[in-house]
Amino acid sequence: MYAGFWKRFCANLLDGILCYVAGIIINLFLLLLEFSISSIYYAAFERLGISGAYEFYGLISLVMHFLFLFSFGWLYYAFMESSTCRATLGKMALGIVVVDRRFERVSFLRASGRYWGRIVSLLTLYIGFMMAAFTKKKQALHDKIAGTYVVDKRMLEIAEAYDAAQRNQPLPGNAGPGAITPEG
Repeated sequence: MYAGFWKRFCANLLDGILCYVAGIIINLFLLLLEFSISSIYYAAFERLGISGAYEFYGLISLVMHFLFLFSFGWLYYAFMESSTCRATLGKMALGIVVVDRRFERVSFLRASGRYWGRIVSLLTLYIGFMMAAFTKKKQALHDKIAGTYVVDKRMLEIAEAYDAAQRNQPLPGNAGPGAITPEG
């Protein structure tokens, strides 16, 4: 049921490549937009007699790029893992999803905690990531921090279907018309 280390590793590799390429494309677009707007701001600041206008604009631009790079990965992982897909594009490609302790979709807050918990997994010289290969429920350190699990989507669907079928069965010893079922 729980996704193994190599499946998770490949999904993370795919997501890393996707984020890198998307980040470059979006950043190039932002740089072109910034370049076209910067000449207008520079001219306006110079006409108003504001000295150091270009340096000020450059500082703001640098801060905006830093914020974009800082938040892009977080928003990608948190939104995708807390969506109805329950997975990033890399995880979807490999058929795995992120769930909570009750095997339900995680909240945006929990998905954010899982993402930021990855910093701890990185600071342990990747030992936090490698824990997924050795723990019983295949949890990495950031999964333990956030209380999440990465599971095989097909196995989850089979378990959910089985659970739904079991809920509609009569309780043992209560077969026949008017039998008591778990639903009432």
